[in-house]
Amino acid sequence: MSASASPSAETDALRVENLVAGFGDLTILHDVSLTVPIGKVTVLLGANGAGKTTLLRAITGLVTPRAGRVTLFGKEIAGQAPHLIARAGIGHVPSGRELFPRMPVSAHLDLGGRLCPPDQRAALRQRVLGLFPEIAERLGQAAGTLSGGEQQMVAIARALMTNPRLLLLDEPSAGLAPKVVLSVFQTLAKLQDQGMSVLLAEQSMTFGLSVANRAHIIREGRIVLSGTPAELTAERSVAQAYLGA
Repeated sequence: MSASASPSAETDALRVENLVAGFGDLTILHDVSLTVPIGKVTVLLGANGAGKTTLLRAITGLVTPRAGRVTLFGKEIAGQAPHLIARAGIGHVPSGRELFPRMPVSAHLDLGGRLCPPDQRAALRQRVLGLFPEIAERLGQAAGTLSGGEQQMVAIARALMTNPRLLLLDEPSAGLAPKVVLSVFQTLAKLQDQGMSVLLAEQSMTFGLSVANRAHIIREGRIVLSGTPAELTAERSVAQAYLGA
């Protein structure tokens, strides 16, 4: 929601190069490279356990990379503390949403808005709620009492309240009915229209390819196939094999 602050269109919003990461003696990501062009949606497709969440967590500093580079609008961020990476302009919607069940919707938005200058919060909040009229009517309601789709909207809205230049979403369709997923993905299309750069991690090829400009398939911590949605659709049998379908 701050695309006007983006540097020249020749620069990628995000560039991951030869990234290696894991936990303890276990290596999960093996030499992973991908880019997210400015103002575009890139989808990372993979089955459960393929490494999608670890990659997003490595980008945001929640997992420390062992090797490789991560640059945000040309600035190196690999190895930095998570709060510094968030301040640099990355909003993260984690898998499972990670909301506080007893906390009202309004308080979740306030939590995200702490990274935004105080004089800009009201206008940003109005823009974010304009994307999610459903939760605008439930600001005083505890997040745990909302439907799954509404909770996902709160999680995305909270991330957008950080006023990011790049939005990372980890499996936003998980556990949601197809009609609700469609609504969430329509919001992603609106964000792209506003110039937001997005990296979307998804298991569903159908939903992932429907909104993306470029796609990567990850399997066992390695990028095994990349291309446009049209190219991956044409190679659907190959793509499904990589996804374990």
